Amino acid sequence: MRANQASFNKKALFGIGIGVLLLGTGPMFVKFVKANGTLVAFYRLLFASVMLMLPVLISSKNQIPTSDKDKSVLWVLLGGVTFAINIGLWCSALNYTSASIVTLLDNTAPIWVGLFGWLVLGKKQNQFYWWGLSMTLVGSILLVGSSPVSFNSHKFLGNMLSLASGISYAAYILITQQARRMVPSLRYSWLVSSIGALLLFVFGLATGALKQTLSLQGYLLIFLMSLSSQVFGWYLVNDALGKLPATAASVALVGQPIVVTILGVFILREIPSFLQIIGGIACLIGIIVVQRSFKTSTN
Repeated sequence: MRANQASFNKKALFGIGIGVLLLGTGPMFVKFVKANGTLVAFYRLLFASVMLMLPVLISSKNQIPTSDKDKSVLWVLLGGVTFAINIGLWCSALNYTSASIVTLLDNTAPIWVGLFGWLVLGKKQNQFYWWGLSMTLVGSILLVGSSPVSFNSHKFLGNMLSLASGISYAAYILITQQARRMVPSLRYSWLVSSIGALLLFVFGLATGALKQTLSLQGYLLIFLMSLSSQVFGWYLVNDALGKLPATAASVALVGQPIVVTILGVFILREIPSFLQIIGGIACLIGIIVVQRSFKTSTN
């Protein structure tokens, strides 16, 4: 039994690893599209929902058990809402600051998961969590404060949007952990994309964000991002979230900022400063320590 479980986890870890690589390409596409975040996020989820529709409809393995339908509806709706918020904030932040900073601050989600458990659920966190939290905070300060940034600057706005994105990402992870117990990964990915696209469409109409026009190249770039990041990337991540403990999955997701930073250097020519590198390393170590603290507390 243990051997089968180990093999099962290895497959899930491999899947989430490939998913992380695909997700890492996402910021590159957004940077090249150069459109407002709501518009890019809407088309990303719209294209994904269309591409996922046929596989879901023809797959008999993605039926939700009747006994779980009532419970699953709420979790799927919450997943769609939080994912739409996360993608919208993430795409918007990329218009104001570097891809590496956005991705790293977005991946502080485990920190917020731990704080939520402590403040709301009353879970006691051990000393490793607080050490990891402190290290991540110091790293974040170095990361966003390595160059003078005024409070009304675009870069400051991008940093704040990135932090908000990280909080919404944490909510999505928590919700997905519950939803994936009742909803198969493929169907969940499709429903989350569809709900998110609908919400962003309504928001875009209300704010006028959808009035911006895109070139054919812009549509093509968003389609490719949707195919690589949203369809394949998030399918693999969602599938792994339903098979792996939250700790293992979150640690694997920490690799995403590394992928984005490397791609950012070679594709976007975004060269991080020495302090940003130190801050980024501190953040990554802090996030990993936090995840290890969760594992330690459950043993």
